[in-house]
Amino acid sequence: MTQSLHTSVANRILVLVALLALTPVLLLVVELPSRNASLTFLGSPLSINLNADSLLILFLPVLTIAGVDWALRDHPDVQAGEVPFLFPFWMAPGLTAFALALLLTRLTSWPVWIGALLGGVVVLGVLIVAEYYTITPNTPTYPIARLAVTGLSYLIAFSLFTLIYSTRERSVITATSASLVALALALDLLAPHIIGLRQATLFAVIVSWLVGQATWALNYWNVSNWSAGVVLLTVFYVSAGVAQQHFQGRLSRSVLIEFAVVTCIALIVAWQLAGVR
Repeated sequence: MTQSLHTSVANRILVLVALLALTPVLLLVVELPSRNASLTFLGSPLSINLNADSLLILFLPVLTIAGVDWALRDHPDVQAGEVPFLFPFWMAPGLTAFALALLLTRLTSWPVWIGALLGGVVVLGVLIVAEYYTITPNTPTYPIARLAVTGLSYLIAFSLFTLIYSTRERSVITATSASLVALALALDLLAPHIIGLRQATLFAVIVSWLVGQATWALNYWNVSNWSAGVVLLTVFYVSAGVAQQHFQGRLSRSVLIEFAVVTCIALIVAWQLAGVR
């Protein structure tokens, strides 16, 4: 029974990965008419070009989220009703797909485009498998799965924070966008199905607020995109990490010193990257 269940999950993930790999190729081959749409967001005028690229940016994350939900519903704990919600598990894969779509729309070299697509799809596959194994905490595979989810979440956070800051839009747009990314990833990292949705949401909102405030402050400084990305990642890492250690009962003076050392090192790196354009 267990073996057939694992086979079923593997088949679902393979189907999803295949669809994710084919979707950008199909949208690239099919010629779609391009249209422009203008709107105002939080008092800032925005112009959106509706074409194959914008469709990919929208459709790839939606397809990923739907596929992750479909795959995770085959987990025994989910089928037994022990996991009341799955949406936190969507966050990291959905944002990874979003970042991959953004990257693909910016690449012009075919070999690099194909390499990025294959690499991104592999990362998504690994992340989805890791999300599956983080559903049940008391298993031998949970620690390495949690480590994979955490590491990839920090990587995607750095990528999106850097990209958001690079737009040089008004603070109301960049700070809001960075806050939403932090909120989504923190909600996944804090494992609300274990510690409780209310507590996880509260701490995720605090993490989100801190990242948003840091983004707002960085917009007044003339620093490079890389430097801003490092600073925002540090704020996210420390705030989410402290919350994780608190819920795991491991928050001690030595852990706080660890975070302080990491913060100092990160700030030195950010200072060195401040002039890199």
